[in-house]
Amino acid sequence: MDVGLEHMSLTRNTTLASLTTTAGAITPGMTLQQVMDIADANSAESASSWIESMFTFNNGVLADDAWLRAARAGDTDTANALAWAARVFAEPRIAEVVEDTLAGVDGTFDPAGFSTDVVEQAFERLGVGAQARKAASSLMNQAAAVPLFQPQRFGSTIVQATRFLPTAQFVPAVVEFLEERIRGQVSKVVAKRGDSVELALLWKTNRWFGLTKDEFRAAAHPRVTTSLSSRDALPPGLRVLHEEARRRKQVVLQGAPGTGKTYIAKRYVEWASAGRGNDSNLSAILATLPANERNPSDVAQAAIRQGLTAVWDIAQFHPSYGYEDFVRTLAPAPTANGVTFRAEHRVLSFLAAVAVELRESGSDCDVILIVDEVNRADIARVFGELLYALEYRDSPVRTPYTVDGDASMTLPSNLILLGTMNTADRSIALIDYALRRRFTFIDLEPDGAVIDNAAWRGTTDRDAARHLFDAVSGLFTPADNNVALAVGHSYFLPSGDAVTEADSLSSVARRFAYEVVPLLNEYAAEGLVDATKLASALSTVGVVGNTDKQEAVEDALLLWLTEAEPIEAEPLGNE
Repeated sequence: MDVGLEHMSLTRNTTLASLTTTAGAITPGMTLQQVMDIADANSAESASSWIESMFTFNNGVLADDAWLRAARAGDTDTANALAWAARVFAEPRIAEVVEDTLAGVDGTFDPAGFSTDVVEQAFERLGVGAQARKAASSLMNQAAAVPLFQPQRFGSTIVQATRFLPTAQFVPAVVEFLEERIRGQVSKVVAKRGDSVELALLWKTNRWFGLTKDEFRAAAHPRVTTSLSSRDALPPGLRVLHEEARRRKQVVLQGAPGTGKTYIAKRYVEWASAGRGNDSNLSAILATLPANERNPSDVAQAAIRQGLTAVWDIAQFHPSYGYEDFVRTLAPAPTANGVTFRAEHRVLSFLAAVAVELRESGSDCDVILIVDEVNRADIARVFGELLYALEYRDSPVRTPYTVDGDASMTLPSNLILLGTMNTADRSIALIDYALRRRFTFIDLEPDGAVIDNAAWRGTTDRDAARHLFDAVSGLFTPADNNVALAVGHSYFLPSGDAVTEADSLSSVARRFAYEVVPLLNEYAAEGLVDATKLASALSTVGVVGNTDKQEAVEDALLLWLTEAEPIEAEPLGNE
């Protein structure tokens, strides 16, 4: 028979655990009375107030559905979720409160709605009257029992949600359950057969579980587990970095500007991630997860499921960067009672927690945090008590902030910190000595061979770039005590958008005029480079006189280069 949705009691209902127990004890084909007898035995209240709304009967006989199958199979978590779905589906007033008060406009759960008082007010607006308080208490307790969230209570009253829990895993069963209920109880099908996910969305089912429509659609299909990716052989140029990362766990790549520090750090990440650097980035992994699964545990499981060999992120230090930006912080969070401040992970704490979860799951996946310009921040202020944790990996350290119930924090041995440091930055100290002794430092020097082996359009542009590199390299010598200021090879590499060799040569000249010469002039003004030596070096490439006018420098340089070696302005390969 078709069951009227208006028959569901708002207050005289059993607990979610009793509903699941009953669902597991009954079998399709039982009569209404048989089901009621079993339900009465499992419930503190008479089943007559809810039995016909919660289960489907056809001509007085119990019909099977996904909820009953999950309960019979002993899948308590799914059975609880489907009991919640049955509860919301059965009573329009409950559905309205869940969809409009517990959920926000986008479908995700709204922290401001998760309190017994707020839900009571919602029921009062629906004309429930004296039953509103009990209805609100019943609904919130059942939502917590699924569990959809972790409640904070004041006595028996739920005052706010401290955390929303993952629900995407329930979606396939919910879609199956809802399709069976709708097609069995609604005379006119509102979506064509086979479009069960869109049918569920028409009923706003995503809001029952705090998911956006897109998150619900994605979760409707079983998550695919990908086999573990395989790394290529370690490139020779990364050998020392890899060995020190394994041994010391924290490494700083240091060198003059343009020596490829960040490039090498990212190249290492690309190798460690088996060529899946984009997929392995923390932001990319988080983007694949529903909002209520963006936590260290679920990120770790997503990495395992996707077959990743590394998870990584990057942080860039600067003078105003602090502990609360890097480790943990107090952040404002909306609640049913206004706004509160809640301790949250920042990038180091989050990745450390991911690394712990991966290790406890038996995964060999590496976690890598690149810290760009590590010497630009106040190191003692940024790391705080974690200077100890850097030296004593896998030992918990107490922090000022309690996140997920734990005030301690561990830097596990599968977390690699990979810093970069510009030795030419004269506005700050090089690095805190306390941190220096906890890191391995690898020097990167200007290397003309990188220029020689780059992808040039021809030989003339390559030779020109190498000549410019050699011309300025002589300005930086141990005798002048300025080697750390040397101009790196990155300033002399080819432009990716050059079509012809002439274009490439012009790009070399422009970059030298607009990037290298101003830097050299600044060095000379501060007495870091001998001005006479600089003028002599520039004269060898056709730049004489006033070098403050960049267009004139570029024109003089390009003229010298083209006169020295005539260039044919045709793309390579053209006849």
